[in-house]
Amino acid sequence: MVMRMKYYKNDGKECVDGRKPKEITLEVALQEIENLPFTVTDNFIGFINEKGETIQFPRYEKDNWLIDVPVIEKGKFAYSLNDSELTTEKVKEIVKKFFLGENWQSLCNLKQS
Repeated sequence: MVMRMKYYKNDGKECVDGRKPKEITLEVALQEIENLPFTVTDNFIGFINEKGETIQFPRYEKDNWLIDVPVIEKGKFAYSLNDSELTTEKVKEIVKKFFLGENWQSLCNLKQS
């Protein structure tokens, strides 16, 4: 089942506010991941699916990413789950499954931070 997805990002040139995310296709999302610079401080891209799930990815080096998954309890941010051992290909695999509504969590080793 193909789902709709929105995104937000800060790549040092363009900022899409997480409070006003924009619609994105899977193809464009994968291109955004590939093109996200790693030479900029605090660069990241995040996605929100139809289930209301959010995943965000800071990029540290060409092939070094972190996944950050905010956990909401009683309508408020409670804590994050993350995994800092992700390659660019792994990030793209996670986003594909996230977009399709499949079990993306199986591709990473999420721990509470």
